[in-house]
Amino acid sequence: MNGLSTLAQAFGGEASRIEGIDQLAGDLNRWYLQQPPDRNFLHPCLIGGKPALVCQAGLSRDASAAYAELAAIARRYGIHLKEDSRQRDDSTILHNRRREVSLVLSFCIGLMGSSRIVTASDLQPSNAVQAVSTQLAEPANTMQAKLSVDQYGAATIRLRLRKPPSAAEVMAAYSQKQTTLSSNPQAKTEIANFLSAIYQAESSDPDNIGADLAIMAEYFSLYPQAVSLLNELRGQKLTLKYQQNTWQTQAFGNEFGVDSVTIYFDTRLGAQLLNDPGCDSTPACSISPADALLHELLHAKLMLLDSQHFIDGGGMTQTLYPFEHEREVIHHENRLYQDMNQLDGRARPLRHRHSGELLQVSCPACNPIKQVASGDPSL
Repeated sequence: MNGLSTLAQAFGGEASRIEGIDQLAGDLNRWYLQQPPDRNFLHPCLIGGKPALVCQAGLSRDASAAYAELAAIARRYGIHLKEDSRQRDDSTILHNRRREVSLVLSFCIGLMGSSRIVTASDLQPSNAVQAVSTQLAEPANTMQAKLSVDQYGAATIRLRLRKPPSAAEVMAAYSQKQTTLSSNPQAKTEIANFLSAIYQAESSDPDNIGADLAIMAEYFSLYPQAVSLLNELRGQKLTLKYQQNTWQTQAFGNEFGVDSVTIYFDTRLGAQLLNDPGCDSTPACSISPADALLHELLHAKLMLLDSQHFIDGGGMTQTLYPFEHEREVIHHENRLYQDMNQLDGRARPLRHRHSGELLQVSCPACNPIKQVASGDPSL
């Protein structure tokens, strides 16, 4: 999904009236990348039937330069700019009590290559719910901070770009720790049964899905943290549905509760999450489809097991993206991947934003890299 398609989806038929909408997408993307994560919230929508952009509440006060630049972009394209002013309105809640809404959270935004846009109409079930999706930008390069004391006793913080480890370094760590990995047979069976139970098969699904889910179950059984995550989701209203070239999580419910969650998945679609120099030849920038499913399961866990917090943070609001939920998922993802890295040495990337490039792979535990200094297909 790219910026242009997101704007077109958000603005509907009004998008065709915006002259230079492709340049608008680029201008907004550049603005987003220039701002720190705590103030770069952007939501395109229609207000009064006209294209509008909603930015962070108090942006004009807290970051006047950033707001002025954004306002200039909005004026250039004739778009209304509004600061977020969400407040709980009891009359609005009562009016919407019976209206079902849904939220779609994409695993990676700014997708290229084999990925394709998944529109709201693609995902809506027969009882017609409304879908909310978002467009975020590529991640900032990771930085490494080092605190040192100079010869005069003054503390100095030095920042430098942190390069991903090479394929050879990853392979060396993986080969050392691979022998210590052991599958839990009971967990493997239970996870396989759980994934099979929540998978809602369609006649058009590829024949390999069942076998791929079994491979994922064996993979998950190697990591106690993954086993724990899956155990927490047992008995929840969670569904897996195959959709080619897609990783998305959709919550159904309203302002008072989350009724169910559906994960749209592709067992042969991995992701390159970092785009630093050398990332084409190291698995340290990428994750496998199995790892991608863990990310979606983290979305589901927060939606289903801590649904009130999710709702209080705007999770089921139709007009604004739940920025706090996104931040929390990334936080949990980083902790999970880091724990898994300690066990197997695969150096899964740690990130700060939902972003990346979705790429096809040959197996559910394979990393989508173009070249690796190893014959091991699992990397």
